[in-house]
Amino acid sequence: MTVAKVSVPCDFGVENLYDEFHGNVTVEFKDSTSMKASSLILSWNSEVFTHLFKELRQGTVELTDFSKEVAVILLESLYSGDIVVERSHFREIYKISHAFKVEWLSEKCTAAFTEFCESSSQDFNDMVFLFNEAVYSDCTLKCGKLMEIIVSTFSKFEKMSEMFVAPYLSKHFTRIKPAALNQLLEICCGQFIPVLRAVKEHLQTDGIAKTVHTILSNKDVVKCMVGESQLYDEMYGMMLKQLNDKNMNAEDLELLMNLNRAVRNQGSTSNSVVRSNGILPGYATIMNLFHEEDEFRAAYDKNLDALRHHV
Repeated sequence: MTVAKVSVPCDFGVENLYDEFHGNVTVEFKDSTSMKASSLILSWNSEVFTHLFKELRQGTVELTDFSKEVAVILLESLYSGDIVVERSHFREIYKISHAFKVEWLSEKCTAAFTEFCESSSQDFNDMVFLFNEAVYSDCTLKCGKLMEIIVSTFSKFEKMSEMFVAPYLSKHFTRIKPAALNQLLEICCGQFIPVLRAVKEHLQTDGIAKTVHTILSNKDVVKCMVGESQLYDEMYGMMLKQLNDKNMNAEDLELLMNLNRAVRNQGSTSNSVVRSNGILPGYATIMNLFHEEDEFRAAYDKNLDALRHHV
């Protein structure tokens, strides 16, 4: 006779979790307390638990990497087959569902996150919470589902670049990771002017930081930037003046070279505007020394002093 496999989530009766008669393994919590649980019920919900009990023959499970409150919520959900995902516990619940590969629980978290996004009041702090959760999931848990939801939902809101992206960028300018930054740019839906203005502000205080490199390596951003001659000239001039900084390196110069090439390719008048403003007389001729990629590195040391001389 073949016994039908239990399909989870399933209601095994949460009251049985608190009846030690049904418990044959020990679950240890962060506060050094413990409780009994059924290895069978835990294993039905998670292949990780199956591995621990069946293959490694462990009789104890340590949930000490999570708060006791969240660990108990996990156990209760495995017994009851249901959970109410609250914002206050969202990150830890989502994290523990991934750690123990409880697929249905991860799906519940994803559904809850979708509801959080769709019911968002477009309040800045609310959007920061949602975006940060998506960044954590993407960068730490290596799961991009939440970021996909963020991009899909936030892109529908009007003026996201001005209302959220630029302020968020300004607040986290030197700390934001490239992956998260690229997602922010996608949320802009081509409206990059507020972002470029935020970059301009930080050029004065932070120089050509990694964030600047990431943003200005985006072809759509550069296209938008070149199309705004005055903004382009101001930002390019500020970056050229960074040549007086001893921290200026070959990557920074290469960024300027690529921007200069973008101007030429799009037929912009920015070169003449920069020269007429006296930012760098004849800079275009000097920068053209670098317009061949394979010559750039070799020319770097030789021409750095000349570049500085013209700032």
